[in-house]
Amino acid sequence: MLGAVVPDDLLALAERHRVVPLLAAGASAVPHEPLRRRMLALAQLTVRLERELAEIAACLSAARVEFLVLKGPAMARQAYPVSEWRAYDDLDLWVATRDLDAALAALAAAGYCRMPPLDARTAACARRAGIEAALAHPDRGRLIEMSHGDRALAPTARAAKEVRSGTVQLEVAGAWVRAPAPRHALLLACAHGAHHCWDRLGWVADVAGLWMRLSSADREETLAMASRWRMETILGLGLRLAVDHFGVQLNGPAAALANAARVRELAARVGLEQIGADSARAAMPERLRFERDALDSVFQRAQIMAGWIFHPTMGDIDAVPLPRALYPLYAVVRPLRLLRHPWWRDWRAFVARG
Repeated sequence: MLGAVVPDDLLALAERHRVVPLLAAGASAVPHEPLRRRMLALAQLTVRLERELAEIAACLSAARVEFLVLKGPAMARQAYPVSEWRAYDDLDLWVATRDLDAALAALAAAGYCRMPPLDARTAACARRAGIEAALAHPDRGRLIEMSHGDRALAPTARAAKEVRSGTVQLEVAGAWVRAPAPRHALLLACAHGAHHCWDRLGWVADVAGLWMRLSSADREETLAMASRWRMETILGLGLRLAVDHFGVQLNGPAAALANAARVRELAARVGLEQIGADSARAAMPERLRFERDALDSVFQRAQIMAGWIFHPTMGDIDAVPLPRALYPLYAVVRPLRLLRHPWWRDWRAFVARG
């Protein structure tokens, strides 16, 4: 996929796919000044983010708020033999919805501000809608994204309970933080990739690294868990892409899952080989349809479509400022706004193209 481009184009392509550290690791014998400078910048950013995570952990611990670290620093330690091989530029945290207000208050006391600032009404409606809170420290500027609630962690409340009960401890910048266990992180990474049409090679690298570092027992448990969570197609697709782009070797049930006809059809739709340095991210209708097609049950597909039609976004909450007590009316506001929104037009055009 990458062999026919010149070094500068290769670096731009690696930036688009968030695999610059992997490029540097594979090209260590070939001096390339822009790549060296970029790796130095990424290393400095990682150090700053890890120190900031340690400070956040101390702040939330003092407020007695339990939280999980998702993606970034957790993935770097769980999916890669060298943590510096996983680049990230923000921090993703998760808290239970009941702890969200306490977490935000603790971070506000430490100088963090919501981005953008929200009034009390908007914040209350966003909380009820399950919308994540974005924060930044004025002196640091890095984005902190705090998701909350079971559906932000796993596909069902039961699955979220499994994730919470099976967390592991990781050491980051001298602080101990909790993160989903690797087998859970693998399924969550596959779900995240499907949500975004797998248009970034770095997400495939995460899946490949997690799978290769799982024990045989954990692999079996992951397959069983994918069946319980009704995520077999989503897991199979992640493994299929890991085979195609990183040469991961599969056997037994995992190979059968990755070779299923439906999984192969979805993998062909991803088309990572065609995603260049200047390729735009997938449009919302395309993402929604892809994620829907990757779900295993009719109920799941109906649920995701209903959520898109009736569940309010920040745009809906800002455009129609209902008080918190009238929040249920957003189930009417949302579809009415969609009828006039370009997404509806784009969705019809996308469906018409097949």
